[in-house]
Amino acid sequence: MDRSNAILYESGRFPLWLRVPALVFAIFMLWLGAAIASADLFGVSLGLPKSDEHGSPWLGALLAFAMSSIWMFVWFARIRVLFDPKSREFVLWNRGYFSIEEHRVSIEGCSEIKIRHAHGGFAGRRWRVMLEYPDGRSEWLVDLPCKVNRFAESLGKVSDLKVTKHSGGH
Repeated sequence: MDRSNAILYESGRFPLWLRVPALVFAIFMLWLGAAIASADLFGVSLGLPKSDEHGSPWLGALLAFAMSSIWMFVWFARIRVLFDPKSREFVLWNRGYFSIEEHRVSIEGCSEIKIRHAHGGFAGRRWRVMLEYPDGRSEWLVDLPCKVNRFAESLGKVSDLKVTKHSGGH
């Protein structure tokens, strides 16, 4: 990452009081999925007591693994929005499980930036940031789960574009 880039938004990590229990629960669900798979599918016990419940061991193991992966994501998740003044691009930096993705969006030809409330996500409401062009097309930039007043000010300063904020749904 080039040091000349302006950091507009940094989600940081979730606080430790949330990440540690989430990681413990994720590891428990991972063990549960492995225990179900090994006992019912391979005949090896990992300490899970045998019950008379009936159901699909494949489905149970897959569900436990899926829940584990969702809660483990809390440990790794991170978003950063940067602006590269040299190339006039926004740089979206997402940290997932074990990789970092970087996506660049150019603002050449963009007429304004719109920020509006959007429904969805764990928080229920998110702010959707869109780049609007004179020809009527729009391009999604990022969805943020936070208040965006300072972010909107920063967007306008670094990009020299008009930034409008709407409360209505999108």
